[in-house]
Amino acid sequence: MSDSYKTRLTLIERVRQVERDDDCWEDFVSSYRAYIFVIIRRFNIKETLCEDLLQEVLLQLWKSLPKFEYRPKECRFRTWLSLVTCSVVKNHFKSKAARNKQQEIEYEEALHALDKISEPEVEAIAESEWKIFIAEKALENIRPQLPEKQKVVFEASLRGQSDADVARQLDTTEASVRVYRQRARNALMKEILRLNKELDS
Repeated sequence: MSDSYKTRLTLIERVRQVERDDDCWEDFVSSYRAYIFVIIRRFNIKETLCEDLLQEVLLQLWKSLPKFEYRPKECRFRTWLSLVTCSVVKNHFKSKAARNKQQEIEYEEALHALDKISEPEVEAIAESEWKIFIAEKALENIRPQLPEKQKVVFEASLRGQSDADVARQLDTTEASVRVYRQRARNALMKEILRLNKELDS
């Protein structure tokens, strides 16, 4: 697959191709792994089981994505991703509970708790966790690219440090601090928009 072809398609479109390459799948896993993991954790799953469930979700996605008809105006990709995750988690507990009803009471309890979660609740979880996920990913991406003073100002604002303190630290004016912070915020918002387009459109 040529680089020019890759740039014309979002990651979602690329990974849906029947003849997707290993690099494309690795990009997909790298991009969505943390989001899937946090959705699993939101279902109050024990941390020791989360990694196994993550692998089950990824396997299901590997099988399902080529057949997935993506309609972004009807359902965002993040919502579909969270519904697939929820389905895999439920199926896991159904399988465990059916296999050994006497000894594995905890699986029955987990399944009962999962069954109480409605589709709108799953969508609400997907939405709130997505915003956090994208903001953190965007921040991670722009940090190395920010000029040093913008980085210092932005980090200071995240810690709640006052403009006056930062101005003294950088030996500059408070007006300059505000400008640096706004430039950093603009870079962050631009990256958030880019990531949303790439990963959820």
